[in-house]
Amino acid sequence: MPSPKGDPTYIKNKEKYFMSLAKAVAAASSHPTPGGCVVIRDREILGDGRSILTDSKVEIDCVCYAIAAACKRGTSMAGSIIYTTRYPFSASIFQAHIMGVRQIVVQAHEWEPYYKDEFRRAARLARELGIAIEPMFDHEDPRMDVNSHADRTIDKTLYHDAADCTPDDYDATTASEIKNDN
Repeated sequence: MPSPKGDPTYIKNKEKYFMSLAKAVAAASSHPTPGGCVVIRDREILGDGRSILTDSKVEIDCVCYAIAAACKRGTSMAGSIIYTTRYPFSASIFQAHIMGVRQIVVQAHEWEPYYKDEFRRAARLARELGIAIEPMFDHEDPRMDVNSHADRTIDKTLYHDAADCTPDDYDATTASEIKNDN
């Protein structure tokens, strides 16, 4: 879909874009399992964070780091979305709840076995607090792809006024017509 008229800040496929930013932040991680995170509201970055393992073996979660970075700047996080490459710890879930975050998008991958119990506690706490944790897969499932062998031509006898790929009344032309766009 092309950019709606009058909206220069429109980002096509914003979920993949913001997850790619979180992956770039993860490159600076000092943790053996790198993690990166960005906090987004209205298509703007409020904070970013990376997973840290200090010399004293204290772990800093990337979500906790990103929330702290946004708070340090004095930025309100109410209504924002968190994109992270690692599953958040339970303390980070509670911090996100206090700051008004209602959705966390996590890059889908295998859980680290060492943290399995912590991640389960975090999932239970998120469910209890009403925070949606949604996985984001890097690759689309090929089973859900469009059938490339299907006949895609429009039968003009059935749909005489149909045109191939022309915009109709339901296509958005301005930014205000796009629903649920953060």
